[in-house]
Amino acid sequence: MNQENRETEINERLTRAINAVIDQQIAEKNPEETLITYERLLDDGFSHDEAYALIGQLVGMEMAEEIRGEGGLNIDRYIAALEELPAPFAKPKNEEDDVY
Repeated sequence: MNQENRETEINERLTRAINAVIDQQIAEKNPEETLITYERLLDDGFSHDEAYALIGQLVGMEMAEEIRGEGGLNIDRYIAALEELPAPFAKPKNEEDDVY
């Protein structure tokens, strides 16, 4: 397996892991703000995949904090960031149709 294939496989595994975290948070409503944010993003015109990608950015950031040994999930910070979505990762759909 070449380096590019390895990186693709790692990215796909990370995406699946992050999506599993989001699935669990939504199913368990823990924190309930994840479900509220997901539904709000859908109502605002984002697709399922776009909403998961936006929430996934935050999950990934919290995972990185854990890996760095900087305390892991800070629920207050995570909830505050959920409430700010799609910022800073995308503009509201009424301003621009593309997630960046």
